[in-house]
Amino acid sequence: MNLRPSKIVTRHRSIRNGLLLSVLAILVACQNIGSPTTATSPGIIASRTIKPESKVTTISAPRQNQVAEQIVYEDLWERMRAGFQLNDLYTHESVVQQIEEYADNQRFFDLITERAAPFLYWIIEEIDRRQLPLELALLPIVESTFNPNARSREHAVGLWQFLGATGKSFGLQQDWWYDGRRDPRASTVAALDYLEVLYKQFDEDWLLALAAYNTGDGNLRKAIRRNGGKPGEIDFWDLRLPGETRAHIPKLLALAAIISNSEQHGIALMPLPNQPALQTVDIGSQIDISQAAELAEMDYAELRALNPGYLQWATHPDHPQQLLLPHANASALLNRVDELSDTTLISWDRYEILAGDTLGGIARKLGISVDVLRSANALQGSRIIAGDSLLIPRSSDADLSALAPATRNSRNLGLNIPAQYTIKRGDSLWSIARRYNLKSKEIAALNQIALTQILRPGQTLVLHYATQSDPEFFQALLTEAQATYLVRSGDSMARIAKQFNLDLQDLLRWNGISINQLIYPGQTIQFQPQDSEIN
Repeated sequence: MNLRPSKIVTRHRSIRNGLLLSVLAILVACQNIGSPTTATSPGIIASRTIKPESKVTTISAPRQNQVAEQIVYEDLWERMRAGFQLNDLYTHESVVQQIEEYADNQRFFDLITERAAPFLYWIIEEIDRRQLPLELALLPIVESTFNPNARSREHAVGLWQFLGATGKSFGLQQDWWYDGRRDPRASTVAALDYLEVLYKQFDEDWLLALAAYNTGDGNLRKAIRRNGGKPGEIDFWDLRLPGETRAHIPKLLALAAIISNSEQHGIALMPLPNQPALQTVDIGSQIDISQAAELAEMDYAELRALNPGYLQWATHPDHPQQLLLPHANASALLNRVDELSDTTLISWDRYEILAGDTLGGIARKLGISVDVLRSANALQGSRIIAGDSLLIPRSSDADLSALAPATRNSRNLGLNIPAQYTIKRGDSLWSIARRYNLKSKEIAALNQIALTQILRPGQTLVLHYATQSDPEFFQALLTEAQATYLVRSGDSMARIAKQFNLDLQDLLRWNGISINQLIYPGQTIQFQPQDSEIN
């Protein structure tokens, strides 16, 4: 049928008006829809917005005013599952192989849950805030088995395994008092910043971003060039990468696959409330951590474990001066910290002794008396050693008889023993013990190494036990070290048995482990029979 131009225009207007009326009807209907029902449980304080599935329709209505469904979760695992975005990758053969390694390993997931419980809520909150895949919350499991104090052979540190230079480039403070790489909150922000940078660099491909995080962006670019492609044309699975990196991504995806359907894989995940486990208390000045524990009515070791970024006995003289505590303990600390006097909350600086320095010269330079320096550092005379450190009280008005930190051992006060010591070329257990007036047997026992073991430059020894004044604390550490062993990268049950002169079959039986069973860094191995065997 032939229509004149005027009728064509009229018909078009009629159709357009019909469409507008339909759209208006849809918008009016949307306005009359009630708000989604939300749970009123006080334990639920976070939610995730789920976008409605898009449907193909004849007429496309505007979506800017569309109502989003609000779903609230009681359990962190449930919330995590809802935020997984890489589900399509879980069926790759390399992932399936890793799933078989993790499946039915209930002890591994129990350990991870226990370690993650204080910090996981905040990590998920930060990932959710950035709208990133919640599979990223599992990266600390692969990197460090959720151990904030983990340290690799390459000197990567913390939950997210930052190298020193990389950590500094993403704003992580590192000094004598504090290491942001060990701080779960600070390191999470830095790690997610880093991952977002890598994601943009590698054509918004999460597998390539995660590979670059593990092996370095330079190494990944070399692998891409060897493959003859560009980031947008590259499949992670086709790249020739180091074995650790090739296993890294399948491990992460396997963990996500198991958590997505834990019962199917023989795992029972301990429920974790979808609410913060800890509260931040800003002291506003430096405080002795043992004193804070006493004020908060909690165990000193527990407070240290919840604040692993602090390397010494006290918070930082400048920043940070915050502590993370369970809610009840945080309330106790807040109620009592205002009662403390300025002299009780004495602040400290650290001065590294230079060649040619004298105690008198340092005192004059810092505007402090020699007597104060002696008292604060428990020095008997004026002899000091280049390379060691002196503690400088910021106020000399206090009673200096109590200035030396209470957690330091009196026989070693003047030696400024570090919490950790990094092996240098030529070091031996004997030379380190002599330098700090310690016993090489104690150092070996508490670091779970043989007395005759050759030390590698860069290897780290823990010496924090020597700063404790309580002999019962030391004995408890020694007893625990002699009874258990913390698995390190590259360990096997056979190697552990040989290193500590134990019978392999006994060691397997004491731990309920078969010869072919997977062990993992951070796992605790018992060096003695279980109580049931003894009885």
